[in-house]
This record gives sequence, structure tokens and C-alpha cells, in this order.
Amino acid sequence: MTARRPLFAALAFAALAGAGAAAAADVVALRNAWMRPAAAGAPSARAYVDIESAADLTLIEAATPVARRVEFVRVKVVGDPATEETVATMPVAAGKTTRLAFRGDHLRLTEITRDAGNGDPVPLTLTFRDGRGRLVKATTSVTVRGLLLPQQRPEAARDATTDAPAAGAPEPAPAMRM
Repeated sequence: MTARRPLFAALAFAALAGAGAAAAADVVALRNAWMRPAAAGAPSARAYVDIESAADLTLIEAATPVARRVEFVRVKVVGDPATEETVATMPVAAGKTTRLAFRGDHLRLTEITRDAGNGDPVPLTLTFRDGRGRLVKATTSVTVRGLLLPQQRPEAARDATTDAPAAGAPEPAPAMRM
């Protein structure tokens, strides 16, 4: 009988650990995550996401492999970049959607480490602290959408294979100035 006790304790602990992970998933949901394309080496890019929570939380950290750091940006006047302020944390109210959106509060990815082109999935992990001090993590895949990076444009593939126009190809017309 005593040999079964450690096995039972291990199984009970594993079940509780699994329940804790499921409970964390029930506490917070990340939806509609997106960003514009960003080239490796760019100083920053913005990401947007809707956060829904069953409990009051505080957003304390964010991470993605495409940036060295992620900052939380509060915007006092929607659409006015002059009113942007980087903050250490962001509150997430229970039962409401906290929207980090275009022209409003958002995530600033700084020091872009690799290209994030149209259609590329970008993993994003947000870490929250609940009222009891426990950490809650949620991960989503950010959809990259919008303008193409220069290397994604059709002419980039053509330019990569040749430096000169094909024989007999007309010269491009000069740009008109107004």
C-alpha cells in the first residue's frame, strides 16, 4: 500500500497542474491580434490585440521572437502620436474587452530581429498578474497584414534574377513631377 501513495500523489499533482493550466486559459483570451509588416532591423512596429478576461488582471510583460523588447503604449488622444506614453503595466478589467488597437493603446515591438511579412504568423505571449499575485500567461499568433515588404513585391523576384532590363525591353518612362 505504501508504494502506491507516491504514485497517487504524483498523479494527483499532475491532475492539479493540468487543471491550473486549463484555469489560466479560462481567465484570459487574446483575439484579433494583428500587425503591419516589419523588416528586420526596423526600430519598431506596432501590434494590436483584444484582451478578454474573466478576472481583473494587470498586463506586466509581453514577448515575441521578432523583437528584442515589447513596450506598452497608452494614447491619451486617439490618433495623436504626440500623446503616446510608454507605461510599465496596463490594467485589464474583468468582463470587458481591453482593446489595444490601431490609432489607440497598442504594443510597440522594438528592435525588430527578423522580417515579419504579409501572412507570416508571429507568436506573441502576454503575461498578466492577478489580484492574488499569480502570473497568468496567454499566447496567440499575430496575423501580419497590410502593405508588402519590399522583398515580397513581385518586382523583387524579377530584380533578384537580373540587374538589367531584358533585351528589347522599353526604358521606363520618367516620373512626372507636379
